[in-house]
Amino acid sequence: MNIKLPLVLVAACLLAACGNKGPLVMPQKPVPVETTTPALPADTQSQPTDSQSQPKPAAQPAQEPPATPAPKH
Repeated sequence: MNIKLPLVLVAACLLAACGNKGPLVMPQKPVPVETTTPALPADTQSQPTDSQSQPKPAAQPAQEPPATPAPKH
């Protein structure tokens, strides 16, 4: 009985001390990251391309087939 009590107390302390529970350590604030967007070349910014400056022509509707077939000769 002499050895059992100190052994149980040491085991209880070791088991209670393992693991990281709760806010024992204050979390660090995240460092802001600066992102830069690549700049477009000057010539593409000032002059629009042909496809951007001219509107596209409207699509023509497809012709419908005649209601009655043409007679064969």
